Order: sequence, then C-alpha cells, then structure tokens
Amino acid sequence: MATAETEKFVQAVVENHGLASGIKPLGTHYDLVAYANISGFVISLADWGRYVAMDHLQASDADLSLMLRADPSHWTWAFRQLSRWRPLLMEGVTAEGLLGPAEFVAAKTDSSTVSEVESGLLTDAEKDEALDSFIQLLKSRSDLKDLVKAARNQDEVIDLAVAQGFQIDSLSLLRRWSKVSDFSKPTWFGWFDD
Repeated sequence: MATAETEKFVQAVVENHGLASGIKPLGTHYDLVAYANISGFVISLADWGRYVAMDHLQASDADLSLMLRADPSHWTWAFRQLSRWRPLLMEGVTAEGLLGPAEFVAAKTDSSTVSEVESGLLTDAEKDEALDSFIQLLKSRSDLKDLVKAARNQDEVIDLAVAQGFQIDSLSLLRRWSKVSDFSKPTWFGWFDD
C-alpha cells in the first residue's frame, strides 16, 4: 500500500509543471525518491518501489513493455515509469526515448524467424549471410540505405540491421569490409556503388 506522501508526490508532479520539469533529468528510481525528498515529500525507497510495482502490475502488457523499454538516459524516462505520469508526455514523443525490443530474433533465408535462444548462437557463416541479406535489402530501400550512410559508427549500423531482423555483429562487418577493395571508405560505404 502506498503511503499518503507517495500519493501526494505523484499527484504534485501531475499538477505542478515546475515539479514535473524537475524529473526530466532523472534516470533511476533512487533519483526519483531523492528528488521527492528534496522537494519536501518524505518517501522511502521501499514505499516508492511498492508504488511502482503496483502500478506495473495493473498495466497492460503493451504499457508495461513501454515502461520497461524506457531509456534511462532520455528525458522521458521518469514520465514513463507511472501510468499517472505518462499522459504528461506530448503525443509526438511517444516513440522517442525507447530502447529496442529485448526479443532477439535471428533472420533466416527462408524468411522464417526463430528465437536466437531456441536456435542456439548463430555461426559466423549465418551472421555473414544475414549481413548479405541486409545489404540486399538496403539496395532496394533507399530510406534504409540513407540511414546506413548517415550512421556515425558501426553500432548504429548494427542496431539498424537488428531492427530489421538481421542478427549481425561487428565481426560480420569486419569480414565483409575485408572483401571491399576501397579501404578509404567506412565499412558500409563499400556496400554501394554510389
């Protein structure tokens, strides 16, 4: 059961824009409790944890997934932690500040997908095949190709591939890059003729 003080703090964030602005830089529940106490609300970490747990138990699967995928380094993190705070976010930011899905899916050439856990770890050959398939997709989709060309580092390229269902890693990129004769270009620029 939440304490009256916890309820007061949660409601005060809803009603007070200044207080709500103060939770933007916070990225942990510890920080939220400290902020509440600094703001004059006497809340223990245990009380806060119970309040959040009860809120999570009452959430739909979709809402719970969004809560848990909130990026702690993004300013929307704290607002996503409670059902009463999520409506404070403007519609335009609903897709921002989320980590990728935690379900790891392996891309197969027959377009079927299976869980990486079920199929075991992918071999280098399978990762190379996934990368080749990803490159073929990029050549047919200019929007994705532009995102790859704009990537600042290999992690952004890998994240984009994974988001499209292709399980690759940095070694896949390195093996592919070694096949490119023009080493003056970043790894992924060697994939395209332009």
